Amino acid sequence: MPNELTMPQMGFDMREGTVVRWLKSVGEPVDIGEAIAEIETDKAVVEFESFAKGTLSKILIGEGSTVPVGELMALFV
Repeated sequence: MPNELTMPQMGFDMREGTVVRWLKSVGEPVDIGEAIAEIETDKAVVEFESFAKGTLSKILIGEGSTVPVGELMALFV
């Protein structure tokens, strides 16, 4: 069963974020705590770290896209 990667809430008042850059590509392994994307909030650009281990299987949100907190961004198995 694939794990879902959603836009995190990186601050109390954060409502959306922009995917600046994916640091991993489809097919690459991902470890817990490893940075997989750079997310821009209204205050800063921060690295988003994985909460699970697996292989990135599908990226659903392209670089430069702004999505609300909780929106599905990628899948990994």
